[in-house]
Formats: sequence, C-alpha cells, structure tokens
Amino acid sequence: MGAGGGVDATETASFPDWSRLPLDPLLVVMAALEAPDLVRSGGACSSWRAAYATVRRLRIPTAESPPCLFYPRADDAAAAGGDTDAATIFNPATGASFRVRLPDPPLRRRSLHGSGHGWLVAADEASNLHLVNPLTGAQHALPPVTGLHNTELAHSDEQGNPMYNVYEVEYLSTEPEPLAYAASELRLYMYFKAVLSCSPCAGSSCVVLLLHQPDGELSFARLGDEAWTWIGGDEYYDGEVDGGEDWLLEGYRDAVYNEKDGLFYVLGYGADIITLDLKGNSPVVKKIMKDVTNQDDLTKYLVITPWGDLLQVWRMTDSRSSTTQVQRSAEGMEDCDVGIGMEDSDVEVPEDPNHELCTEEIQLYKVDIDNQKLVRITSLGDYALFLGLNSTMILSTKDFPTLKADSAYLAHDNLEDILIHTYSGKEIGIWNFRSGTLEVVDNVHSWQNWPVPIWITPSLC
Repeated sequence: MGAGGGVDATETASFPDWSRLPLDPLLVVMAALEAPDLVRSGGACSSWRAAYATVRRLRIPTAESPPCLFYPRADDAAAAGGDTDAATIFNPATGASFRVRLPDPPLRRRSLHGSGHGWLVAADEASNLHLVNPLTGAQHALPPVTGLHNTELAHSDEQGNPMYNVYEVEYLSTEPEPLAYAASELRLYMYFKAVLSCSPCAGSSCVVLLLHQPDGELSFARLGDEAWTWIGGDEYYDGEVDGGEDWLLEGYRDAVYNEKDGLFYVLGYGADIITLDLKGNSPVVKKIMKDVTNQDDLTKYLVITPWGDLLQVWRMTDSRSSTTQVQRSAEGMEDCDVGIGMEDSDVEVPEDPNHELCTEEIQLYKVDIDNQKLVRITSLGDYALFLGLNSTMILSTKDFPTLKADSAYLAHDNLEDILIHTYSGKEIGIWNFRSGTLEVVDNVHSWQNWPVPIWITPSLC
C-alpha cells in the first residue's frame, strides 16, 4: 500500500487487466462456460459484454449445463425492493446459484406448467400460456386458452376479470355442460403439462404438446398458431381401435419427445403408451403399449433412455404436517386469503396450513413392448433422473460427476395438491434408489412456494 493508503503503481501492475484480453481467446473461454456462468461473465465489463454479445449473435456452442432448479427465492422481493420478477437458478451439481429476472407479467403472477430446452411454459393471470427463456428474457405467446376446443370466454366478474366456460361431459350425462372458472383459477385446473419438441428458437418447427382437462386430453400448437389443434378421437388412430368401439384420446399423464424418430410418446394413467406423429398435415396416433394397471393414485413419468429403452417411473407420495415455515410473497398472502380467482364464500380453508406432500417410494419399470408388459428394475446405475413439472430428463453421472448416481432429483408436481394447497409446502429432494430414501438438496436457499419450483436446463437459445 502507498503512504496514503491507496494502491501504488507497482502493485497495480502485478494484477492482470482481464478487460483487455483479446477477443479470440476470450470467445474460447466463454464457449467453455455453462450458460448461467456465460451470462454472468457478460456483466463483468464492457469488453466482456461485447464478447458475450458475439457469442449470442454467432450462436457459438457452449458447454452443456446440467439441470438446475428454477424457483422464486423467499427473500428476493425484500432484497430487490419489491422486485417480483426475480428468481433464482440453482445448480445442484455445484451448489452455485444465479439470479434472473423475467419479463412482464411478474413471476409471482404466473403459474408454471412445463419446461424444456431451457424454456419455461408459464400461464399468465388470464390463463394464457407463454414460452419464456429465464436467461435471455425472450418470450413467445402460445394460442390462448380459448383456442382449446372446449373453452370459451363467458363474461366478466364484478371486478372486470374474465370468466371462462369449460365444456365437459359430467358423470351419467351424454352432452357437454359448461363449468364456469375465473381466469386465474382456470390455469391450475386446465393444464396438466406442456412438452416441447425443440427450442422455440427453431420457430414454427417447435411443437408444443399440451396435456389438459378434461382428464388428460391432448392438443398441440406450433409457434405462431392462433389456436390449439385437438387430437380428439379414433379418426387419428393408426390401427384397430381397442374393442372396435369409438375411442377418445384422454387419460394421459406424461409425454416425452424422441428426437431420433420425431415422435411424441405419451403415457396414460393405465401405463399404456401411444406415439404421436405430428409432422404431417394430420396427427397420426399409434398405440404401442396396452393398459396394464388401473392404479391412478400416483404420479407416472415416461423416460427415453440414452441407450434406447423406454422406462416408466411411478412416484408414490403421502401427506404430512411440515415443521418448515411456509414462505409467501405479498401477492401470495392476498391470494391465500380469498383463494386464487375465487370469492371468500368459495374458499375451503385447509385443515393443516403446514400440509406438505412427501415422496414415500419410487418404482422403476422397463417397458417391454414386444411382450406388452412392464419389467421391474431396481437401479439406474450411473444415471440420474430429474422429475417434476419439467419434461423428464435422464443424465449420465459420468458426464456430470458431481450429480449423484442412481438417484432421482425431485420437485413438486402433484396437480391436485397444487390446485387445493397452492401456497403450502413444496417438496424438493433427491431419491436414492440404492437406499430407498429421500435426501435433502444441499445449499438450496429458502424458496417461495409459488410458482412451483421446476427443473430447467439453462440455455441461451
């Protein structure tokens, strides 16, 4: 130090000036970074910001990022002076976290219904879906909820908020009857999960498959479409319909896209599987696995493994009273007082305000299509699953050695629980297949329970 307490010229010269690093080697370094670290590096100084812009503009391939947990932190709003757009991307492999802001509408006024290729599928307060990249802030509108075959705008409530009619065939009825829903309530009832075929950066080549009410029906849209295309019945079926009777495509619980054959694989509540070919002018449906169970009191996932197998994952949960303090934003406190989109008279107050679902068991099955059966397996070996509202992912722990092998990284995704206990506790953990136990995810900050935390693979495109 100099006599006046400052840094003298000799000491300053001993520190390299990284802002003067030439562009070419800087691009090489940036290309080796995972997406969140690359975004962070772009904020270091003006020259690095210019290099980051070059990486984005030229679409230079960057290091593959492991799945991260996207969630609203409990202290974000206070720390940011009321910034309700802020969220955190947490990397469970390294323990590092990265703060992001979403474009309008504010994050805590959205609900999440899927993720894939680095993009979130989020619904606004009018129950309309958008694709949002939390790293870049890019956003694309999908067809409105009234673009679904069974939904129409009915009227407005006393506050001027839209009300929708959803047409469903009630028990012992033959004709669809309208059921009225407030806009912000409809999104939690209507949407099961949205699955993307590829990054929205591909434009109209990106297909979004939507599993929705009633009872897991299927609709799809390409970027730029004005309405959802309903895949409604046996007119799309390739082959003989079971029993020779009219066949309605419903009861589906999960879906994945296979990049190798360009087909969506869709899992039914009976563990049955169909494929969807959406490449032509009209959808083509083919059933490849028959119903093998009537058990629908658990969450089922479909996985396409890197070695080509189809797996089914069955997740059993049970409710418990959590001792963890439930964190709510100011908006959440307001909505929790009267229920989402409901009047006070419609609110059913939960018996246990600390209600939380906890995973009790996870079962793995290999799908044997030739013999039309499921074969129980007990291990994933050197692989890890990521389960939740996201498109299900499976990664090699040899490629990401800091991930735990033979495990499933879990986020909350029970749709009924989210609808009824919107602001109650949400499970985040790691299921160990060897021990059959649930472990706590280390280093996760305190999170808000709305919107529901979700796994996402950060991407700049």
